[in-house]
Amino acid sequence: MSSDPHLSLPIERLSLADIATLRLQEDIVRGRLAPGETLTEIALSSRLGVGRGTIRTALFALEGNELVVRAPYSNWRVAPLNAQVIWEIYTLREALEGLAARILAERSTEAAGERLREAFARLGPAEAEPLDQRVAADLDLHRATVELTGHQHLIHRYAALSAKMEWLYRWSEEHWPQRYPLEESHRPLVDALLSGSPHQAEEAVRQHIAVSLAEDLKGYAALEARRSTR
Repeated sequence: MSSDPHLSLPIERLSLADIATLRLQEDIVRGRLAPGETLTEIALSSRLGVGRGTIRTALFALEGNELVVRAPYSNWRVAPLNAQVIWEIYTLREALEGLAARILAERSTEAAGERLREAFARLGPAEAEPLDQRVAADLDLHRATVELTGHQHLIHRYAALSAKMEWLYRWSEEHWPQRYPLEESHRPLVDALLSGSPHQAEEAVRQHIAVSLAEDLKGYAALEARRSTR
């Protein structure tokens, strides 16, 4: 038996539909397919080099993650992004992360605290960090807050929201960027999570998300105003 532990791990096998789903999800999340854009099986089949049946399976999977929508007897579309969607994403995040914060504060361990500190250290103070680095570091800290609870139902539901969170994050950075230092904006949240007070931790989540929601709604309104004057 090999002494390399990686060689004993099972090889992950992805079907063509899995690969197509991941490719389309990335195109949506990264803005290569715009919110509200019409999607046809023929065009996507040509784009990805797979059959229409594979594309159809991928679209149904993305519909389940609410990244695409479908009208009966009509075309598929990338999900819309508007003020209502922004509000829904953030309020659902608040509910899930608020619960996670309470659990984490109640059941905090030395290992959990170390994981949070490591995630926080990766945020960095610079305003000019590359977008991919900002997104990865920010989302990793919030994901760690949830995963460290060990609450599998919560973790599963949060994972289903994660793609839409990244989608909104990247879209906002492109259209109404808020280049504040991530370290500074997340410090009160992390301090509260490490405080051992469930109430303080949950309230810190609410305050943190309330600021982001207000900024994104303001940015979206400004974007719509610019569009209306063109």
